[in-house]
Amino acid sequence: MAGLALRRSQFITTYGPGAILEGPSGPRIIPALENSGVFTPDRPIHAFEITDSRLSSALLGGASIVRLPSNAELNLSEAWKVYNTIPFPTWALCTLHHILYLKRQGSGNPNRACPRCDPLRDENAAWQRVHQQAIRFIMACPNGHLDDVNWTDIFQHRNQCSRPLYLRWEGGGSSLRNIDIECPECHRGINLGVAYGREWHCSGRLPERNIRYEQCDAEAKIIQRGAANLRIPELFSSLTIPPADTRLHRLLQSGTVRTLLDAGLVTTKERLLEALQRLVATGRVGPALVVELERFDDRAIEEAIAQICSERLPQNNRTLRLQEFEALRRAALEGAPAIPSSTRIGPPQFEVIRQDVHECRGPGGHLLRVTPISRLRVVMVQTGYRRLDPLQGRVVDIVYTDDEHRRWYPGVELSGEGIFIDLAPSTELDGYHFDLHESRTWLDAWRDPDGYHQRIQNEDRDYLHPVFVWWHTFAHRLINALSIDSGYSSAAVRERVYIDINEASGRARGGVLLYTVQPGGDGTLGGMMALAAGFDRVLRAALTTIDSCSNDPLCSEMQFGDERYNGSACYACLLVSETSCEHRNTRLDRTLLKENLP
Repeated sequence: MAGLALRRSQFITTYGPGAILEGPSGPRIIPALENSGVFTPDRPIHAFEITDSRLSSALLGGASIVRLPSNAELNLSEAWKVYNTIPFPTWALCTLHHILYLKRQGSGNPNRACPRCDPLRDENAAWQRVHQQAIRFIMACPNGHLDDVNWTDIFQHRNQCSRPLYLRWEGGGSSLRNIDIECPECHRGINLGVAYGREWHCSGRLPERNIRYEQCDAEAKIIQRGAANLRIPELFSSLTIPPADTRLHRLLQSGTVRTLLDAGLVTTKERLLEALQRLVATGRVGPALVVELERFDDRAIEEAIAQICSERLPQNNRTLRLQEFEALRRAALEGAPAIPSSTRIGPPQFEVIRQDVHECRGPGGHLLRVTPISRLRVVMVQTGYRRLDPLQGRVVDIVYTDDEHRRWYPGVELSGEGIFIDLAPSTELDGYHFDLHESRTWLDAWRDPDGYHQRIQNEDRDYLHPVFVWWHTFAHRLINALSIDSGYSSAAVRERVYIDINEASGRARGGVLLYTVQPGGDGTLGGMMALAAGFDRVLRAALTTIDSCSNDPLCSEMQFGDERYNGSACYACLLVSETSCEHRNTRLDRTLLKENLP
């Protein structure tokens, strides 16, 4: 990307269309997939498909998932740019002459950047200087629009002023109120601190899609281009679970093959290969898919087709999570078959060895079941982003529609290992959670979110239940404890919290999957899974200091209530890296866990 190396997983978790990258040639915005230049007739998008039928059905409205190809995969050198980017913002600040200026194509001396600086050797050098001097302030609105600040119009000029394309930047220091912006012709101006605190008319621009103007009634704000809330990605993920957890199932779940299966056009290996050969001739399918499917015997393909056609695809995120929770609890009881990697069908992407599952008793006398997962596969997808407001801002959709009208979202496929923890069903009423003290406020908020002014989506209501808050808080304590013993940093350990609520009674059971993953098929090295046998030590480390926090008594006195999203929780005791927490460090309460030790 214009001289900047970016991991493909970063494109999903942090960046993506609409994000601003800081590179050696200045800040640049990442365009939408259709403007990226990645996918061409020679590099069709379907060649880079990631298959996950459950995720596509539940959260993507049937859209497919595509991964970004690497330079090595495309036989390109690492220095060659794969994904186009766009310089942004276009206004620049010359710190030598304190001039805020806008260079336009075809106006003035083409070899000059700042109006006061000497001309450079050529026009390319001038534009490079402009990009490197890009101003750090831009304009954004909660509807996702992004634009340059209209610096020439943020104050009232005198009537006869020609409104030049450069302004004086007077003052400096650590405060924006120490900076004044002034027109060199009419000497009118504005204080930057005042301008920063005001709301402005939104231009309706989406630079990543080359949309200059669209109607927008939201008020825009001046913001720094490196602000954390400038772009908040919308991420969804799915855990691959049996029976569709083998390489063969993944091949049969690809969009084109799945269409054939859903239409009932193929039920045997012979008919499947015949249909795919016809699609290869038209360029809709790559020949590699046919070659790989030929490796599998007739019976394996027929069984996989039957399983895929009878699979219960979830229609929302809640059902998707419940399916995973059920699969994890079943694996804890029965194990998940450990298929040797030398078999032709390939190793599973979900593997639990029943003999490794064990139980340990917590300080509160409750029995926890610890299930090590030696193999797991997670697919993560970015569907869009919000600006400024992570809860109520409009989600800007980044879907890409190809020539065949198939919709695509960017995603990444991750492999690794993990530990699943839940309550042992033998002593806890089939795994239902024990009664929680100090939980009435959370339970009332779960029953009536509007009464507590909780800005949530309908599908997020379960996250207000005290059992979810308990498991989420417990997970954060375990993440910090695991990072000490496993050798992984706390930022590398991720959580996946599950809850199954009986709506009639309000009782619930839950669990948490702590895992570490990386791109590629080999996964991680077993450091986390090996800790399952000595989980008692990890549990003690997580709960020994639960009574204290370096921010007490301020932290311990914090309580969940109206328009709040946490109880007692702070960076010193509970909050973790944004790469670890799926819920943006909300729905946490140390007091709830402290008064209800497992």
